[in-house]
Amino acid sequence: MKKIFIFFLIAVVKIWAIDLDFNTYSSNFTQLVKSKNSTLRYSGYFIISKDKAFWEYTTPNKKEIYINKNQVAIIEHDLEQVIFSKLDNIPNLNQIFKNAKQISKNKLLAKYEKIDYTLILDQDKIQSISYKDEFENDVTITLSNQIKNPKIDPKIFEFKIPKNYDVVR
Repeated sequence: MKKIFIFFLIAVVKIWAIDLDFNTYSSNFTQLVKSKNSTLRYSGYFIISKDKAFWEYTTPNKKEIYINKNQVAIIEHDLEQVIFSKLDNIPNLNQIFKNAKQISKNKLLAKYEKIDYTLILDQDKIQSISYKDEFENDVTITLSNQIKNPKIDPKIFEFKIPKNYDVVR
């Protein structure tokens, strides 16, 4: 799941860096991950700038993710832990979306490393991103209440580790 989230966040950052001129961007999201036997539904919101991101999952579990360039801090409240990691092996999403081909009025298809990414557009906004992940799950991320260049407090990108939480590196 961590890989799915990280891919999505980077995809969002890279897509808007290519297609839209923005300094900051925020959106609510719903992420559906369908396997053969189950469907998982996540929701929350994110705020991104050119080099930082704050991501909060609100359902089914509260989770906060902070990205500063290639450093990641994931605060898992249910587990009372903070996980620090680096973003390694990031796909070249600039290349993915530069090579995306329009297949209908509001639909683009991008192929990268044997994975097809379908982007559904509404005017200048991406409404959803769909793909099949490396575990053969169908993933659809739907965006809503998108705001381009909202004024944000830079402190939103700063995290605080609760005293009783374990730290995993």
